[in-house]
Amino acid sequence: MSEEKKKDLANIFKDRVESGGEILEENTHILLEDLYNYQKLKGDDKKVLDFFSQIISKEDLEALEASLYLRRKFIEKHDIRKLKEDIRKRFGDRGNNIANICSAGYFEKFLMPLFNSSEEDFKKVYDVIISKSAMAIFVHSLMEENEITDELKRKISLSKQYGLDFIHVHGIGEKNIKTIKNWITENKEPLNFVNKNIFEKEGIIIVELLL
Repeated sequence: MSEEKKKDLANIFKDRVESGGEILEENTHILLEDLYNYQKLKGDDKKVLDFFSQIISKEDLEALEASLYLRRKFIEKHDIRKLKEDIRKRFGDRGNNIANICSAGYFEKFLMPLFNSSEEDFKKVYDVIISKSAMAIFVHSLMEENEITDELKRKISLSKQYGLDFIHVHGIGEKNIKTIKNWITENKEPLNFVNKNIFEKEGIIIVELLL
């Protein structure tokens, strides 16, 4: 990496570089090059970061920046497992929730419009959405159907408490899609929800449950 690029990278990640903090996988030359290029050409992601730069905490903003980068790599069909683990290690469960919520598009599609319509409502629900991922369930390969049910019951209670009238169930991959579909069939009546929309494309499923 050229000295000029190193200086630019140091400016881009000034606080983290000067303090010796990790930038995802620290000391990984290829990743740093990629991060440098991403920072130069991040396009619409910059609009998201600029929007939230004066609204959310510095740590949440850094986690969001890392999550937007992760989302870009996922869209480009790269293996993102290590990047996701790095975000969890650096930012904890809160960062992991930010990564999930960011990857699902909630910052642009829900949180930005919410802030624009009512700063008071945004302040009321932002932390519970980020800290507890109140409006979404992200099904993973080790998750059993009873765990989805338990998680949904918890999040229904949270969502109603904060005035949210929907929950989305997300899954990636054939196994998770099958688990979600089976779960919907078996639990639609007992849990009293209506599945308004089911989006399924290229190994991704999103189910909107109206409360």
